[in-house]
Formats: sequence, C-alpha cells, structure tokens
Amino acid sequence: MKYTFLPVVFILGSLFFMQALPEETPVNNKNEVFVLATLYSRHNSTPVYNLDTLKKIINAIAPQVFVLDVNPKELKEQKVYPSKIEYPGVIFPLVNEMQRPAYAAEPPEPVFTEIVQAVIKAHKEFDSTQADASRSLQRYTGSLFNVLKIVWQTPADVNGPRTDKALAGKRALEDQLIGPVDMDGDRRWTQNIVNVTLQAAKAHPGKRILVLIGIENCHGVRAALRAQNSIQLVDMEQWLRRQ
Repeated sequence: MKYTFLPVVFILGSLFFMQALPEETPVNNKNEVFVLATLYSRHNSTPVYNLDTLKKIINAIAPQVFVLDVNPKELKEQKVYPSKIEYPGVIFPLVNEMQRPAYAAEPPEPVFTEIVQAVIKAHKEFDSTQADASRSLQRYTGSLFNVLKIVWQTPADVNGPRTDKALAGKRALEDQLIGPVDMDGDRRWTQNIVNVTLQAAKAHPGKRILVLIGIENCHGVRAALRAQNSIQLVDMEQWLRRQ
C-alpha cells in the first residue's frame, strides 16, 4: 500500500540468464507460492535490485499465475501510480508476454478508496497534531532505507528475514504513533492480498503462483501465507541463494 520507497554482478550469471524451474517440488499438488518484493521508485536507486534484475528473477521463477500489487481497475487498464515504475517497466510487459492469469491483490472499489482515504486522513492528523514526532518518523524511515541499501548485497538480502523484521519494526512504530486507523487499514490490506492469493490457488490447483508486493507489505503477507496449510510458501531468500 505504500507508494514510497554495492552492485553485485557475479550472482547474476548463473541464475538470471537461465529460465530454470524452481527447485521445490509441490507437496500433494499444493500451489508453490513465491512472495517477491518490489521497491517502486527505489528500484532506480538500488543497483542490486534494479528493474533488469527484477525481470530476470521473474523469468527464472516462471510463474503460471500472477498476483499483483494493483487494484482491479489498474490491472484492467494497466495504468498505475507513477511511483510504481516496475509495472510499466517490467511486470505488465511480462504478464502480456507470458499470457498468464493475473489477479489484482489490492481491494476493489469502494473498499480501496475507503481504506486509502482513511489512512491518508490519519497520517495528515498525525502530521499536524504531532509535528515533531512526524518529522522524526520521516527521518527514521529515510535512514532505515539508507541502511537497508547497504545491507542489500544480493536480491536474496532484499527478500530475507532481516529486511522483513526491520520493516515490521517500522510498521509497529507507525501503528503506535499514528493509531488504530492506520493499523486497521494495513490489516485489511494484507488480508485482501492473502485472500486473493488463496483464491488464485483454488482456481489454479498445483500451479506456481508469484505474488509481487511492495516491500513494506511483504513481512505481513509472508507471515499470513506461512500459516496457510493449503499452499506451499517458498522461502524466497533461500530460493534466490540457491540459484
């Protein structure tokens, strides 16, 4: 839901110029589900996870079903917020080229606007009533991503538990500072992503599903999907390190 957001060349040779199928074997015909982070405009300032790298990873996964970080209208029109540079740059062209089923993971209207407007209002109230705390949170967010970019030596690092834990901590601080409206919006957003993923799995049993989600939502989505016995959630970090 967020619209924000060291080169390592040697790891790309063996993985990203090959379209190898994932190594995991589905258990009892369960869907393999990959949750892969996207960075929005931060792809441009993160050499280790730029758009070309993202494209190569998606090709290596070879998804049979896509679940995308867009709402139904955006999926239909293939038009997104300008900050979501990975969609016109990589994702929509690949969806069209591969001709795979694609699902919109964000809520449909009117729920989309309801959640977004409520969260925007809560943030504006926080900014105006707690200006010092708001500025501190903004500085913290900027510093956190600067540190993460140093830690991110490979795409596996971007999709690893250290990143998830760091951004889950940021989320917890925001929930406490901004309040229940922000917390509830994030909960409903995450639950919709999970529901759509499970819907896609039910409609396409045994198929390999790629869930492409903004990095700040990955920790919640992965935790929720990990608890689902009907699918096989792939360890994204370990899968990337094996390639």
